[in-house]
Amino acid sequence: MSLAGFVLRRLLWTIPLVLLVMLATYALLRGAGGSPFTPPEGYIGVPETYERFLRDFYHLDEPWLVEFGHYVKNVFTFDFGPSLVQRNLTVDDVVEGAAPITLQLVLLAAAWSIPLGIATGLVAAANRNGVVDRLLTSTATVLLVVPVFFVAYVAGRYVAREWHLVELGWESWETRLAASLVLALAPIGYVARLVRAAVVEELVEDYVRTARAKGLTQSRILWLHVLRNSLTPFLSAAVPLLALLVTGAFFVEDAFGIPGASSFYVEAARTRDTPVLLGVTVVLAVFVIVANALADIALALLDPRVLERR
Repeated sequence: MSLAGFVLRRLLWTIPLVLLVMLATYALLRGAGGSPFTPPEGYIGVPETYERFLRDFYHLDEPWLVEFGHYVKNVFTFDFGPSLVQRNLTVDDVVEGAAPITLQLVLLAAAWSIPLGIATGLVAAANRNGVVDRLLTSTATVLLVVPVFFVAYVAGRYVAREWHLVELGWESWETRLAASLVLALAPIGYVARLVRAAVVEELVEDYVRTARAKGLTQSRILWLHVLRNSLTPFLSAAVPLLALLVTGAFFVEDAFGIPGASSFYVEAARTRDTPVLLGVTVVLAVFVIVANALADIALALLDPRVLERR
């Protein structure tokens, strides 16, 4: 298969994947039962006239297939519709205002975790079985196993609220860097362990021995030859990394008072505000799916053998 054909096929696959995510999320929410028009204690329901408008807009009184079909049409025409609970809020407001903040946080965390994780794994592998290797590998393991919600809570409470080293919110770059670094800690450990294992395997390959026999330095062999081949398993594991970042972003946003999608998502889950839940889920799912497609394309560029197996 040609590279252009592979790219086109991979991008086209994003459409059924998005539809599958929408259907799965819709089925889970519908199966959970309950109604947003019967609000939980402490919430005020919408007026009857507005409820009728919402039922007509979302086709809530029609069969589920018709309701889901109209929702898919709304999503693909970028008209997510109003909230079922909050009269002054539309899903478009959340998608356009809050979701981009969450995506910025995820991308900043990726900018921390990918280079730092690769460098850590590379240095650990270059010094395998030594003190440096044990130290870096142990650190990466600790970063990976410590829950992000715990780190986010500690950092938000002490660094932001008690010590006032950074502000709450998303306005200052100090806060953005601090919050993204907290989110990046677990992925740094994940990437470091992944890259270390891949580099250790590559260092015993014949081409490495040939490069050494030619007089190439260890650093040149690592950075110019071994690293390229070691990135293949990393790119293959891009989806778990992105899932780790997206799910962890919700805890970090809550800890640092960041006005991202998490607060809307949690509130929508509490009040069964299905359009908001579906809207945020779709945006984040599209982000992960497209990023995974780009990772597959990068993998094909690094390793042309991928095209032969497709």
